[in-house]
Amino acid sequence: MSSNLLCAQSPISKDAQAARIKMKGVYIYQFARRVYWPEKYTKGDFNIGIYGNRDIFDQLSSSYTDKLVGSQAIKFKYFDNPSEIEDCHLLYVINKNKDIIAAINKSIAQQTVLVSEENDLVSSGSMFNFIYVQSRLKYQINKTKAEKSGFKIDQTLTKLAYSTI
Repeated sequence: MSSNLLCAQSPISKDAQAARIKMKGVYIYQFARRVYWPEKYTKGDFNIGIYGNRDIFDQLSSSYTDKLVGSQAIKFKYFDNPSEIEDCHLLYVINKNKDIIAAINKSIAQQTVLVSEENDLVSSGSMFNFIYVQSRLKYQINKTKAEKSGFKIDQTLTKLAYSTI
């Protein structure tokens, strides 16, 4: 267990950091494709918001803008401040402060899938949460919250999740 802690605290190379960002982008795109929104949210553009990391926004917007989720073209928005956050289909929050994530969760529409990153933020209201297990990127799913909000999560995402509540 202490070796995991040492790995988590040691600095990573720029190449490793770029690979992590790219992998998170792949997962976020798959979350967008494999979560099914209620019918009234399947028209117009598919908006993905990013709060807290410009590098991830740049990578996602350059790789996935105008790709389709169903018949909806993906568009990205970057938010510098929680008060700027507008409704989006999916919002990825990169912030280790649980209070900020809880506040954002209260302010966003019920039909927004909240994706976070930190140890066990799923229990604080996120539907998806990135974690590192033995230096490997994994994700958790709060399927109960998703279903209460009217979402359906594809079985593939559920099977590949590190944990599901």
